[in-house]
Amino acid sequence: MALRKTVLDAELLSLSQRWQSERRDLATVPLEHLAAAQEGPGLEGVVSDRVTLKLVTAVADRSRAASWVRERGGEVISEGGSVLVVELPAEQVPELEGAGILRAEAARTLHPLLDQARGDATGLDRALGTVPSNGEGVVIGIVDTGVDYTHPDFQDDQGSRLELFSFASRPQGQQVSSFQEFDRDALNQALQGGGNIPQGDPNGHGTHCLSIAAGNGRGSDGQFRGVAPAASLVAVRSEPLLDTHTIYGIRRTFELAGERPAVVTLSLGSHLGPHDGTTALENVIARESGPGRIVVIAAGNEGQDSIHWSGDLLEGQDLLVPVAINDPQFQFVDVWIPRGDEVDVLVETPDGVQFEADGQTRFTPFGLFEAHFRQDPINQDQNLTFFIVQGQQNQTWQIRLSPRSVLHGEVHAWAGTANPGTSFNLFPGAQEREFSVGIPATEERAVSVGSFVSRNGFDSVQGSLVAGGLQVGQLSPFSSGGPTRYGFLKPDIAAPGQFITAALSSNSDLAGNQQRQHPLGIYSTIQGTSMATPFVAGLVALLLQREPELTPEEVQQRLRLTARRDGQTGRVWNSGFGFGKVDAEALLNYTG
Repeated sequence: MALRKTVLDAELLSLSQRWQSERRDLATVPLEHLAAAQEGPGLEGVVSDRVTLKLVTAVADRSRAASWVRERGGEVISEGGSVLVVELPAEQVPELEGAGILRAEAARTLHPLLDQARGDATGLDRALGTVPSNGEGVVIGIVDTGVDYTHPDFQDDQGSRLELFSFASRPQGQQVSSFQEFDRDALNQALQGGGNIPQGDPNGHGTHCLSIAAGNGRGSDGQFRGVAPAASLVAVRSEPLLDTHTIYGIRRTFELAGERPAVVTLSLGSHLGPHDGTTALENVIARESGPGRIVVIAAGNEGQDSIHWSGDLLEGQDLLVPVAINDPQFQFVDVWIPRGDEVDVLVETPDGVQFEADGQTRFTPFGLFEAHFRQDPINQDQNLTFFIVQGQQNQTWQIRLSPRSVLHGEVHAWAGTANPGTSFNLFPGAQEREFSVGIPATEERAVSVGSFVSRNGFDSVQGSLVAGGLQVGQLSPFSSGGPTRYGFLKPDIAAPGQFITAALSSNSDLAGNQQRQHPLGIYSTIQGTSMATPFVAGLVALLLQREPELTPEEVQQRLRLTARRDGQTGRVWNSGFGFGKVDAEALLNYTG
C-alpha cells in the first residue's frame, strides 16, 4: 500500500541515528522491523506501540481524518490547514488509506544547519542611526537545539526575555514525543535558583542562532547584540530535531503572538522529499504564513557536498544514477521522475546483480536494502526511495532507469546519511551547487537564506585567527544553491554567515571548542547558513515593527528589490546569492 510504504520510508530515515553508534547483527532483521526498533543492547520489543505521524489531507477532509484518528485510539497533537500531527496506535498504520488521507509521513530527522555583520557588510548600524528600530512588539520564535535561557543576552531588568521555553522531546526507543512548556514566571524562578527546568541548550546551536536574531548584547556591553534586541522570544528545544517538533513550534509561536506580528527562524533542513513544497512541513509553513506571520529558513550547507544528481531521460537509453556508499550504518537515495514519463527501475549492486524496486528487504554481500517505487499521491510524480544499512564504504551502486516513454525527462535525486559528517560525495562526479537547497527552505512562501563572507578572521581565547583563501563578500563555499526541483527561485537572499560571533550556551557541546570561544567567555564564533538565517529573521522583525501586516510575498519582494548586487553576485538571480546580498540600510529605508 502506498501510504504504508511512505510511512516506512520516513521512519527508516528518522531512526537512522539509532544505528550509527550501534554494532548489531542485522543479517536476519527485516528493515520493516528496523523502522520501529528500540534502542538498547538487543532487539527485544522492536515494535513501538504508538507512532507520531504527519497526515496530509484535502482541507475539506481534515476534520474527517481527525475523527478517524480519535475513533481508533489516536490523539491529534496539532492541526491546521491540510496537515495534522497525530499519535496513532501502530496497528492502525496499515489502515491509513482511508479517511481522506493523501500522504502519511513519520517524523523526519532534520540537521541543524554579529559585530561585523552589522557594519559595512550590510549597513545595519547606519540604517538604525536614521530609522530607529529594535523589534519591540514583535515575537521571534525559534525551533532548534534549544536556547540557554540563563545567558545574559536573553535577560533584561525584569528577568527573562523569553515568553515561552518549550522542551519537545522524543525519548530514546520511542516513536511519540512529549512537550513541556515553561512560561516567563517559571523561567524567572529558575534564574533565581528555583524550579525544575531542563537545560536550555546542551548543543549550543540554537542559542547562537537566536542571539543573532534578537540577543540584546547585555553580556558584551552591546558589542554582540542581535538585530532585534527588544523582540519578545519563544524558543523550542527539539530533541531530537524533528519536523513534527518544528510544526509544533511554528504553530505555537504564532498562537502565542496573538495580535502581534511574529517571525519564526529555522536553521535546519533535510533532503528526503520531493523538494517542491508538498511535504507536510512545507505545507504547514505555506498555510500558517500570512500577514504578520513570516518564516525564515536556512538554504543549507551542502553547496560542495555532491548530495544532488540530475539527468535527462532519453527513449531507448538507460539512465544510470551512481550511488557511492559513504556511511556503513545508514544511507538513503530519493529519486524523483516527472509525472507523464514511464520508466522501469532496477537497483544494481556493485557486482552488477539487479533487483526490482518492489519494496522487499534484500540481503546482499554489499548491505541490506529496500527500494520502493511508487507514484506520489499528492504531486503525482514518480518516486524511488532507496535505503541501505550495513553498506560497504567506497562501493558504488547504480539505479538503472529504463524509459518506455518520455514526456518531460528531467530526473532529480538527493541522498543523505545518518551522520552529517558522512553526508557528502554521495553521487560520484556530481559537482554542481544547484538544487542543493534543503527542505523546508524549498517552500515558496518561506524566506530562504544563503550565506556570504562578512569577515575572514575572528578573535578567540587562542588569539586572532584568520582563514586563508576567503575573500570578504564572496559566497560562502558551503552555501547551498537553488533552484528547487520545480524551478522556484530559492534562495531569496544571502546574508552574513561566515565567522559570526554570538551567544555561547553554557555547558554545551560548543563550549568545549576553545578555538571558537571568544575571550569574553560567553560568546563563540561559528559559521553556516544557520547564522545568516536569524540575521534576516531579525531584519524581518524590524520591518514588522513598523508595518505589522506585511505578507511573506511583500517581505520577499522588498528583500529582492533592495538587495546589493556587485561583481561577486553577478547578474541576479543566481543559484547561490539568490537575488543578491542583503542590504539592511536599503531595506529599512525602503519607501516603495
